[in-house]
Amino acid sequence: MEKDKKLSLLGTWTTILRVLLYVIAYTIVIYAIPKEGKFKYEYQKGSPWKHENLIAPFDFAIYKSDKELEDERQNVAATQKKYFNKNNEVQLINTEKFLHDFNDLLYEFNGTRDSSQDMTIKGKNYIHDYRNTIYSLLSAAYTNGIIENEKYINQTDENSKVIFVISENITSQKSINEIFTPKTAYIYAKEGLGNFLKDKYKKLSENEILFSQKITPKIDFNKWIEPNLTFDENTTEKVLQDNLSSISLTRGVVQQGQRIIYQGEVVNEEEFRILESLRREYEQSDIGSGYTYIFLGQAVIYLLLFSLIYFFLRTFRHEFFYQTKYSALILSLITTFIVLMSLIIKYNWFNIWLFPFLLLPIIIKTFFDTRTGLFFHLIASVATGFIAPNSFEYFVMQFIPGYFLLIAFEQINRRGLLFRTSLVSFVIYALVYISFELMHNGIPSEINWHTLVYLSINCLLLLLAYPLIYAFEKLFGLLSDVSLVELSDSNRPLLRKLAQDAPGTFQHCMQVANLAESAIFKIGGNPHLARAGALYHDIGKLHAPMYFVENQVNNINPHDELKDNLKSAEIIINHVIKGIELANKYKLPKQIIDFIRTHHGTTQVGYFYINYIKEHPEATSDIIKFTYPGPRPLSKEGAVVMMADSIEAASRSLKTYNKENISNIVDNIINKQIEQKQFDNTKLTFKDIDTIKQLFKEKLQNIYHARIEYPK
Repeated sequence: MEKDKKLSLLGTWTTILRVLLYVIAYTIVIYAIPKEGKFKYEYQKGSPWKHENLIAPFDFAIYKSDKELEDERQNVAATQKKYFNKNNEVQLINTEKFLHDFNDLLYEFNGTRDSSQDMTIKGKNYIHDYRNTIYSLLSAAYTNGIIENEKYINQTDENSKVIFVISENITSQKSINEIFTPKTAYIYAKEGLGNFLKDKYKKLSENEILFSQKITPKIDFNKWIEPNLTFDENTTEKVLQDNLSSISLTRGVVQQGQRIIYQGEVVNEEEFRILESLRREYEQSDIGSGYTYIFLGQAVIYLLLFSLIYFFLRTFRHEFFYQTKYSALILSLITTFIVLMSLIIKYNWFNIWLFPFLLLPIIIKTFFDTRTGLFFHLIASVATGFIAPNSFEYFVMQFIPGYFLLIAFEQINRRGLLFRTSLVSFVIYALVYISFELMHNGIPSEINWHTLVYLSINCLLLLLAYPLIYAFEKLFGLLSDVSLVELSDSNRPLLRKLAQDAPGTFQHCMQVANLAESAIFKIGGNPHLARAGALYHDIGKLHAPMYFVENQVNNINPHDELKDNLKSAEIIINHVIKGIELANKYKLPKQIIDFIRTHHGTTQVGYFYINYIKEHPEATSDIIKFTYPGPRPLSKEGAVVMMADSIEAASRSLKTYNKENISNIVDNIINKQIEQKQFDNTKLTFKDIDTIKQLFKEKLQNIYHARIEYPK
């Protein structure tokens, strides 16, 4: 009575916790989703307007399309003028250096650094003119500006053939044709000096000609030419951003009462832009007193969606519904995806097509089954569709690839399959998106190919499924097919130990695994779980392997030395308890430990019990000492492993392997287990059991079929 009371109280608290999870998830979603009105019309470019005549309800601006804005931004960036800082110190230093070098050359020629001595023509000092010409050429180059890298002035756009020069906090505009590079400054100075000499040469005296011939080869302009303009990246970028931010997002205005579109009229490009502008203005406008009604509408819709989740699990997946961890996983996934989508849209974090939405059905399918994955993919698509732009298109874009993905890939438990899944997802996404674009525009050139890039990145992010699945396994204590495949590897430490220390038991487990996996695949269930459970179900025999007939050699049986049926039964039964201890030591998942605990159910160690009764006819009440502690199998997979275990072991004792003997042993063992109500806690039907019987008979006949006797 006290136990029933505790169980009832535990059930009540579990129910309260389950309901609380739904309330918390619902509250988080209602708080997170944007509180804005939704434009009630659905429309597509190039299709007829299927609603009533639409008249502008208020004044609103016409927003430019993304392509228009992008074209304007590109145009601004292409015509953006560059800013350069001018260093006047460079000119001063290099012209002073020239004067010093020139005086040194003059000293070499006539032993004096005074250019006013001798060599005059018509009252003018030739050396003075020579020096001033070079000085003027250098000054002119520096005044216009010498730039280090010619890439800044190699522009083809006529609008960009101007730069801004900042000198002593004063900005001036210069044509790039006036700007020098070190190379062009050198050519300019060289040619300028050449023209000076050409003009003067016929009028020079012999002494002046001698001076020119000796000095001119030593004039190296490279020594006095240095860039004095440096690119001001910060100012250029700041001005560019200011210009980009000043681009108007709108063009034109629609007046209140103005006709927008009539029913049946085809939505052309301009009308589509006006409709998009109206929708945007409507959804972003201050809803004021309408907030309460919008909130109420959202609250009802999402309440219905969460109610669908509740009733679906309770009606069709009650094995998940009554386990709180499964409800917690599903609700956390649905809530997280809705909240993330809400935040992405509300704060415009990044393009919504970058969000890997298909992770949701992949993860749910991995932990549950395909139908559960389909249902929750539908729920998530609808729930996020309410808040996404162009709700119908968004729903279709997410639902079709996800549905196809879940149907096409029965299991996603290997990395190769996950890569293939990502590729197929992208192909389906691309087909749906391009189809929509063609329906809207009718022109392939109008397709926004950037969206396909976003979708490709989206599908690559599906590779995050494996680490996320692992994280959810640890967080909620679940077991995925990925982990089951890893656990079924015969090179796992515990299975290797079983193969080395109890080889007979290992071979028995392998045969049981093959039988159970085939049976579960046939009747429906998780074949990976059945196989993994079967491989580990007898690991407790490692505690005393020689007490089990499959490991005995040379007809040595330790039970013969015991001569105590009760002690022998205790050792045999103890392999279940020891198996659980060993599984916990090796940190096997609870789901695998359940196979160890239930693979004998509450059956008896029949051989030793019969011998015991022969010796003690009056002690029939001692049967409990020969009974496994249980519990009975709790799942289809557990029940099938129990059948396969008993049948595989019993089949080894047959003296003659023929169809009749195999059929009899399968029928007798399974029928006896049914009589003992070993499968009452599972969902096995009589049809399932008949299917299993038939499959086991066929498998055992194949295993023990007659072989040709080879000649000696």
